[in-house]
Formats: sequence, C-alpha cells, structure tokens
Amino acid sequence: MRIGLVVDASCDLPDSQLEAHGIRILPSILHFDSKSWVDERDPAKTLMFYRRFISDRAVAARSGSCSVQEIREIFLQELVVDFERVLVISACAEFSDVFQRATEASYSILQGYRERRKAGERSGSFALRVLDSRTICAGEAVMVCRALQLLAAGQLGFEKMRRALRDDAPRITCLLAPGDPWYLRRRGLDGNGAGLGRGDYALARGLDLQPVLELSAGRSRTIARARGFDMACAAALQHAGEAIVRGLGTPALVLSFGGDPRVIREMDAYQALEALAASAQIDMHFSVMSATMGARIGPGALSLAWLNAC
Repeated sequence: MRIGLVVDASCDLPDSQLEAHGIRILPSILHFDSKSWVDERDPAKTLMFYRRFISDRAVAARSGSCSVQEIREIFLQELVVDFERVLVISACAEFSDVFQRATEASYSILQGYRERRKAGERSGSFALRVLDSRTICAGEAVMVCRALQLLAAGQLGFEKMRRALRDDAPRITCLLAPGDPWYLRRRGLDGNGAGLGRGDYALARGLDLQPVLELSAGRSRTIARARGFDMACAAALQHAGEAIVRGLGTPALVLSFGGDPRVIREMDAYQALEALAASAQIDMHFSVMSATMGARIGPGALSLAWLNAC
C-alpha cells in the first residue's frame, strides 16, 4: 500500500527532506500590497520574499491557504492516482484555515476520485485524512518526522498511525523567538494580531526584554524574557538542550529562521546544541522559515521544536 504525506507550505522541514521522502506541499497564497504570490517553499524565492517584502513594515503583508476548490483539484490531480492512502498534516487550526479547507476538500473528492483512479488504471480503495498538527513552523515539521519514523517502522496500519500522531500532537513543543516583536503584535500567529500581549510588547520596546514564546497544543505563552535577540535565542536553544537531556519522543530536532540560517549557526548556543544533539544521536533539521509564517512573525525570527517523551 502506497501511503503519501502532504504538508502545507508553513511546515518548516528542509526542502531536501521533503524531496527525499516524496512529501507533497499544499501551497499558500501570499499577498504583499497589491501583489499576490504562491508559496510552495522554494528556498531561493522565500529568501527573496524576506528581502523585498517581509522586512518592510510599510508593506501590507498577509498569507492564507488556497480555496477549497483549489485544494480539491490538487487532491484529484496529484494524489488519488499516486497513492492508496494520504495523510495531510496541517498547521494549527487555531492559527490557520488550511485544516478546515483541506477537510472540506477531502469530503468533496468523494464523488470524483473513483473516476480519476479508473482513468489512471488504479484499482483498490483510496482514503485521505486531514490531521491538525496543533502547532506551526518547526513544530509541524516535527510531526512529519514522527510520521516518517512510524512509516519506516511499518508496525501500524494507516488509521492507527493517524491516531498515534493525533495523540502525539499535544507533546510537541515549539518555541519562537521573534526578531522584531512588532510583527507578532500587529499581525500575530493567525495573521489577525493573536500572538504577543501588550505587556510583552511594551517590555520588548522599552527595555529590550525580548520574549520567548512556547506553543503547545494550539496555545501560546511567554516562557522567558531575555535582554536582546541573541540572548532570547540562547534561552530557546538551552530549552531544547534540556529537552534532549530528558529524552525526546522521536530523534529529531527542527529549527527554522526567518532569513539566512548562518545567523543562528554562528551562535555559540547553537553550536553547543548541535554537539549535544550529535552525541545523543538526534537528527537536526534546519530550514528557512516559510514566507507564509514569516509574513506574520516577521523577519529574523527563530523557531525550534521537538516531541517530548511520554
């Protein structure tokens, strides 16, 4: 049985991993002033978005998912012939409409997928399920790493794997260190201002006490404040190191950055974390943060995530 994985464009798994495992992408739509772009996680184009649009506060930026009809066509054109089972892993439903729209699209293909499979000379049944990851950015990528681990083990059928991932979702911790808190205050994790409270924003602006946010099970909270962005990143990276010492639920740690990842890689705290992960045989995956989330969180933001052990 061929099982396919699909993620939306806000999933911060490196392009090399997406290609190596044949993971398909549901694109997002980016709007910068009067211009619209399709975000398919192209690394070079993503960095161009950061340089030309996202870093400019004067540019009105927003992002959203494709329409139900557009997602339906992607399902019918690209998935129903290539696979027998498909799991779509979406960004947190509290911050994105992709889960709702993909779910509606999954219902709408019930009348058309049989004809498409017959035309493609495919026999047997087909099923597509949509799973809310309850997280975003690097956190969504951690769920994909867990799904790949379960698929490689081959011990669970499709439905049992989906339920296992659903149960794992609340154990994913995703930390965010915004490069410029203005974006989170004005745009927010959902694009409508949900993300950073007035008090945290005042401390960041007045005293340079930069927040570190924790996102877990669809809820966010501030877990630390540090003097300046570098110290906020160091605090987030230290939390990840402590999680490795405690033990992770899957051997993967995912990071993303709203810009050139070398900015983070050159930090002493990152290099210490990299050494710790290597000694614990933890795979580290580092990518440019998606333009979809960068338009909301802002340039220069760090995201990192892991799955906590039971």
